[in-house]
This record gives sequence, structure tokens and C-alpha cells, in this order.
Amino acid sequence: MKVYPLMPYKMLIVDDEPANVRLLERLFRREYQVLTANSGAEALALLSQHEVALLITDQRMPGMTGTELLKHAAALRPHMVRIILTGYTDVGALVEAINCGQVYKYVTKPWDNEDLRLTASRALEHYEANKGHYELTLVNQRLNVRLQEMTRGFVRVVADALEAKDEYIHGHARRVSGYAMSIGRRLHMDEDLLESLSLAAFLHDIGKIGTPDDILLKPGPLTEQERATMQLHTERGARMLAGIPEMSDVAAAVRHHHEHYDGTGYPERLSGEMIPLASRIIAVADAYDSMTSPRPFREPSGHDAAIRTLKHHAGTQFDPEVVEVFCRLEALAEIRCNIAPERWGARMADTVYALDEDELSFAEMAGQIESDPVLAACVLSESNKRFPDEPSARIRTACTRLGASGLRSVIVRIGTHDHGDESSPVREHALRAAAAARLLAQHTGIIDVDDAYTLGLLHDIGEMMLGVLFPAEVEAISDCEEDARIEYEVAAFGVDHAQVGQWVLESCGIPRPLTAVVQTHHDIMRINAPAALLLHVANAIAHADDHYKFTALDALGSDRLAMLGLNRMDIAGIHATIAHADAALPELV
Repeated sequence: MKVYPLMPYKMLIVDDEPANVRLLERLFRREYQVLTANSGAEALALLSQHEVALLITDQRMPGMTGTELLKHAAALRPHMVRIILTGYTDVGALVEAINCGQVYKYVTKPWDNEDLRLTASRALEHYEANKGHYELTLVNQRLNVRLQEMTRGFVRVVADALEAKDEYIHGHARRVSGYAMSIGRRLHMDEDLLESLSLAAFLHDIGKIGTPDDILLKPGPLTEQERATMQLHTERGARMLAGIPEMSDVAAAVRHHHEHYDGTGYPERLSGEMIPLASRIIAVADAYDSMTSPRPFREPSGHDAAIRTLKHHAGTQFDPEVVEVFCRLEALAEIRCNIAPERWGARMADTVYALDEDELSFAEMAGQIESDPVLAACVLSESNKRFPDEPSARIRTACTRLGASGLRSVIVRIGTHDHGDESSPVREHALRAAAAARLLAQHTGIIDVDDAYTLGLLHDIGEMMLGVLFPAEVEAISDCEEDARIEYEVAAFGVDHAQVGQWVLESCGIPRPLTAVVQTHHDIMRINAPAALLLHVANAIAHADDHYKFTALDALGSDRLAMLGLNRMDIAGIHATIAHADAALPELV
């Protein structure tokens, strides 16, 4: 005996002939809650309001045929079972509907009541199976989302913990991840392997959380015992990751990223292709970034010197194929050789104002400099070169230090371009972001307001530099969503524009804690640093053309906004201020 739920299943009967509707309603009303409609449009209106288990529709109806109704109904109620009645030979439409999964069964007119009741009963069994599968899919999707959120939260915590131990390691994980991804794409790794590679590269030093600070931060060579303690970080990191679902490949890559190609590495002295490919890639990316990044006890190597070292150790320490692929990253070499804004600033013809040194006063020059990202970077660079013991990110301070003659010399060296009232979208966005960052800093007190203004003005200067060096490539991705654009940049250049921005600001002598804010503000899934979150919000405000369009903040979450002491009303108010009040823009005196 079939058991029905306390509330009967809902059935929707659709036919333009009232007599057929009455016959079908009498046939099923004792076992089902029957809804009726005389047209496809009426049926769709009912489906939008009711959870219908079974739909029985005639094929030939005016306005909307049965198969057309089923197409719309399948999208509206995907697990509902659909039966079609037809008294005509309309094979083509029926076959297409059946092949597309829109029809459970078709019944010819005139129907046999008992056969139709049996078909409906079996259709309900199919409905329960569909519904169960659909609900299980939703549960799995929710679990996957929660797992991803937990993984991202774990990654953020690890990044914070590592960088808190050693300020000089800041950004190392992100750069190694970017270099590794660029190598992986050139080795034609599939998307799943690339995702594991990116995560493993980002977490490759996770085991150093347990390494004593006196060893990790020691400025000189390590003793044998200290070296042995340091080497434990690979196995410790693998153990930390092994307990996380879906991270077995990541854990293996972390465990073996210090193996040497000739078998002289650790922890298992693996050699050649016995070492996971991800580990071999991370080894090269890690070594390059370690050589080219500053440490308290040594100056960084240049790009060319680091490449020579990698080539020298290819076949012994490093996989020679991986080294060869990395050395072909010509875009990375060009970026590293042109970091200083003085090298490329003169080519930014659409962002530099004409400054007539015979007519403009110091205040007028300073005001225009604070409104122009390239000029501001060059002035900061010159100021910090003259006052290396007092580095500053404040444009007003830099202008005051250089004085009128110093400002003129910077402007003459870069060159000037008169574009009248024309203003580039990049510069306009930079000004809006600077104004938003200043107002956010005033509201939250997280960062000095003048530092915040500079970070807002220069946050995308790396993108400007890439546009000068690689105009065709940057133009091709200009309309892409941010995540897609960053992924393309990493694949094409080895780094994204935020990392390039950090290097530019470092070349200007801006203090490292502030340059790190620019490097991380786009990587919202892997940061908790309040200043970087503030810059991310400022960028989102500058992009929004209406006060309610802050889609870039959806991933941020209300909890992290609350960490900044902000809510969406605060953000809407700041957006309204920069959209309607010139007072939010810089005023130099």
C-alpha cells in the first residue's frame, strides 16, 4: 500500500479545453491537491507560487504549446515531474523535449484513466527521487562553500601569523604563488593542478610558524644544529595541512619543496621526477623571490643575478626544465628593470599636467602634484632620496622638503604634457580612491589620513606601469572583472599589478608597512590587515557609480567591515561625499 504525506502532493493540470480539465480534476482530486490552468501563462503564474510535484499539460494550446510551457517550467521548478498529453502527431517537438529532460512521459489522447493514474503514481516516485537528489546537491553545495570559507580563513590566519613573525617575509608567499602559477601555466598544467599549486606555493612556509624566532630571524649563517631545526619546517607544514580535507596534494608539495633535483635535498632526498612537480616549481619560485627580496642582513640581488644563479644550479638543486621556463618570463625581467617611476613616468602622457614654472606658484605646483599619481610618486622618490633617514609617504611633506626649485627639477626631468581639461579615467579613479581612503581614515583612525590619501592615489600605480610597458596586453583585459584580470596578469607577467605597485612604492623609499598595504589590498580572500581592508573599501567606493553598488564588498563580509568599525551606511555616506563634494579632494596650501 502506497503511503502519501499528510498534505497531498500538488498537481497542476493545464489544458485549454475546460471539459478535459474537469475530467482530469475528478480523476485525481482524491489523492492530490489539484490546481488547474487554461493556458501556459496562467500555469507559470501558479508555478511561481506553489511547490508543484506533478505537471500534466496538453500539447496543443493557443499562445504557448505544452513543450514551450515545459521549458519554462523546468527552469522554475527543476525537480517537478512533467507529463504531456497529445492527440496530434508532433514528434519533433516531443522528441526534443524528451531528449532535453523536460518530459518524464507523454500520454496520447484519449487516455486510459487507470493507465494515467498509474503513470502519475510512478511519476511521484520519480519526483521524490529528484527532490532528494536536488536537496542533497544543495547540502553538498553548502558544505563546499563552508569548506572553502574555512580554508580561506585558515589561509588568512597563516599569512598573518607568518608575516607577524618576520616583516621581511611580507608578500613572499603571494609572490611565490604568482611565480609558480606563471610557470605552471607555461607547463600546461590543468586548472585543478594549478589551483593546488597556487595554494601550496602560498602555504609553502607554513611550517615556519613553529620555528624559533632566534633561528628564523638570525642575521648570520646557521649552525648545523640550527640548520637541522630549520629544516623541520617542511614536515611540520605538511602535518599541519594533512588534516584539512582535499589538501593531500598541497601537503605533499609543501613537504618536498626543499628536495634537490640531484637527490641532495630534504626531507627524503628524493631526486628528479620522484619529487612532485608542484614542489619542483615552488623550489624555483621560492629561490628567486628569496634572492631578489631585501633581508636585514643583506641587500637583494637584481633580476639578472638571480637568473644566473638559477641557471648555475639547474640540474643539481633545481629542475632544469622548470628553470628554463622561468627564465623565459621576459615580461618579469622588463618589469624589474623599470620599477623606478623616473624610468617610465615620462611616457605617461595622458596623466601629467603642463606646469609652467614661470607662472605657477609652489602651492599651485604642489596641488597639481598631489592630484597626479605619477608626479606624486616621482616627488616622493626624490624627497626620500634626499632624506633617507626620514622616509615618508606624505606628498605634502615631500613637496615642502623639495621646495619650489626641487619640484620644478622633478617636473622638468619627467617632462610635461598639456592636455587642457582632459583627464584620464585612471587618474580620475585614483583621485576618487584617494579621497575615499582619506575619509575612511578619518572615520576609523586605522591609518594616518595623509598616508591613506597617498595609498589611495597610488594604489593602482602598478597597473599604470604595466600599461606603459605592455599596452596591448593591458588594453585587452581592461574590461575584465578584477579576479580574471589579476589571473591574466599573473599568467602573462609573473606578477599582478598590485605587486608591481608595491615594488614601485618601495623604489620611492616609502616605508615597507605602507607598501605592503598596496600589495595586498586586492587579495581580499587572504588578508585581515586593517589598512589593506581599508584600501580595498576605498577602491570599491571609487569604482561604484551608485551608492548601493558595492558588489566588491560582498566577499568582505559584515564581520570584516565591523572589524574596521564600518557599516554600509558609513560607506554610502563616504561615496556620496566624494561624488558630490569637491571638498573631499586635496587642498594644498
